[in-house]
Amino acid sequence: MANTEHLNILDQGVAAWNIWRVQNPDIRPDFQGADLAKRNLPGVDFRHANFYEANLRESVFTQANFESSTLYRCDLCMADLTGANLSMVDFYKTNLYTANLTDANLRYSHFYKADMQETLMASADLGESNFYEVDMREAIMHAANLVRTTFYYSNLCNADLSRANLSSASLMGANMSRANLHRASCVGTNLFRATLQGTNLSEADLREAVLRLADLSHASLENANLFRANLSEACLDFAQLAGANFKKTNLWHVNLGQLILTHPAHDRDAITFDSSALN
Repeated sequence: MANTEHLNILDQGVAAWNIWRVQNPDIRPDFQGADLAKRNLPGVDFRHANFYEANLRESVFTQANFESSTLYRCDLCMADLTGANLSMVDFYKTNLYTANLTDANLRYSHFYKADMQETLMASADLGESNFYEVDMREAIMHAANLVRTTFYYSNLCNADLSRANLSSASLMGANMSRANLHRASCVGTNLFRATLQGTNLSEADLREAVLRLADLSHASLENANLFRANLSEACLDFAQLAGANFKKTNLWHVNLGQLILTHPAHDRDAITFDSSALN
């Protein structure tokens, strides 16, 4: 049960609540099971707060501070968290469906079986966070920071990761079918056994990326940089490879299937790679 005193103070408004937090820095706010739906609380200080099974649907928390809070089984569907600080937060089975996390700070946070379908995370900082079996279908992460972020068997089908920074991230076994990674930075990214069917990797930087046993069938790798990448035993059936750089790429036992080596608008061969890599 939520702490009645904490609820009463919050009802007085953001200014009164933030003053109380300054005066009581050692008290951990308790909103367990509270109904805080459709509240307008921009800039509120919720650091270290407990929101276990709380209802925060459609509330406005722009520029709010949730650092180190507990959001287990919390409902944040359609909540506006633009520019909020959500670093070091535990999102265990949290509902973030269509929530707005644009420009939010989510560094070092943990997501376990959370619902993040169609969540807006454009330009958000997700560096070194962990996602375990998270549903991120059609999530928007355009230009987001995902450096050293880990995705264990998460579903990123149709997600927008264009221009995102995924360098040194781990997406082992992730489902990224039809995702958009146009011009994404994937330097040293681990995509071992990832499903990338129909994925747009055009102009992506995949230098030294691990794509071993990845399914890249029907994917677009036009003008992608795969210098020193590991594609051993990967499937490239019907992949579009016009202009891709395969220099010093590991293509051991790769399944080439039917390749598209030229851009549809040109007749010339536009792929470059070391022929010795196929031996």
